[in-house]
Amino acid sequence: MKVLVLGTGGREHALAWRIAQDSQVQSVVLHPGNDGTAKQFKTLGNIPLSSIDTLVAEAHRQIIDLVVVGPEVLLAQGFADRFRREGFLVVGPGQQGAQLETSKAFAKTFLKEGRIPTASYETTDTPAGIRELVGDTYPIVLKLDGLAAGKGVVVAENSADVDDFIHRIWERKEFGAGPHTVVVEQFLAGRELSYIGLCDGERFIPLSTASDYKRIFDGNLGPNTGGMGAISPSPLANPELEALIDEKVVQPTLKQLAKRGLEYRGALYFGLMICEGEPYVLEFNTRFGDPETQALMMRLEGNFTELLCATAKAELKAAELPPFKAGACIYVVAAAAGYPAEPKLGDTIGGLETLPKDVQVFFSGVRGSGSHLLTNGGRVLGIGATGPSANVCREKVYAAYEKAGWKGMHIRRDIGQ
Repeated sequence: MKVLVLGTGGREHALAWRIAQDSQVQSVVLHPGNDGTAKQFKTLGNIPLSSIDTLVAEAHRQIIDLVVVGPEVLLAQGFADRFRREGFLVVGPGQQGAQLETSKAFAKTFLKEGRIPTASYETTDTPAGIRELVGDTYPIVLKLDGLAAGKGVVVAENSADVDDFIHRIWERKEFGAGPHTVVVEQFLAGRELSYIGLCDGERFIPLSTASDYKRIFDGNLGPNTGGMGAISPSPLANPELEALIDEKVVQPTLKQLAKRGLEYRGALYFGLMICEGEPYVLEFNTRFGDPETQALMMRLEGNFTELLCATAKAELKAAELPPFKAGACIYVVAAAAGYPAEPKLGDTIGGLETLPKDVQVFFSGVRGSGSHLLTNGGRVLGIGATGPSANVCREKVYAAYEKAGWKGMHIRRDIGQ
């Protein structure tokens, strides 16, 4: 079997790395990948991701069997739909199902109609409407409708935070020209848990649990990012909570997908807030999470590709729950100086060749320069480790970061604490 993984980041690197370990996989093509993954995986050639016609033709030429769509933007553009029409097995929902992530307003309506626990909310499309809905209620959550690379959500503590969010949207036009819709949402106090699995519309197969760290600084301070690290399993997880999540979140979601007639064959990520033991849905992601996927793939045992194929064929009903390594995995993302606002590019990355074999590096924002790799994005790479406990994993990962890095590198020091 030949598998194509579409994407450029650490999530796609981790998926390709894990798929390549399965016995029935002849080869894995990671397209376009990045200069850090180029020595490990072939690509479809010099074809930009925007050239869907050429990508499909080349996938046919290389006799690809299974396509795994990584980034949400490709799902929003209908890549899964197109590859399915061309006869490929595809992991990733079509454009209609991807609305659960691509539109915050759509997701909230879906949750409300399905009676799935979530925060109360209202929507508006003007700055005045935001200020009116917020009033003097703080903290409060503001979510830009649409894709924003993890940077379109703000927990506003005061009116200055609201004004800054409005300024970013309508004056700096950080998210494009618009028009823009904003979800103004009740703030829920609790602890976050990522519940990620594979879904074929009728069944959901959980891939363990994880907790990610969204803010840039230790102690969950500073602006939201695409994710600065993850721990799996989540310290919050237990069988009783997972049973409650299945009852109150997963099963109603499957029923609502059927009621709306949304075909869904791909990864489904529930971003949950656990409040006094009860799960509330903060968001859906319609693809594998980043950086949670890196931690999950390092723990996952059994045949992952079989599960992916069952998902693509809508045959998860007969699938068994996959086994995971006991213990834990800690994954820590290293970011360029200035991330997330203005990441500095072009710094030389050193020390990777000195890392021990019991840690794993997944590349995101890197480019090659001679024999060196340079920083080429906000989140540059991540290092993960598995072990009998979170503390053992932490020691391995942070020891690795003492050997590898670059000038101005930023990591959180509290991942997994």
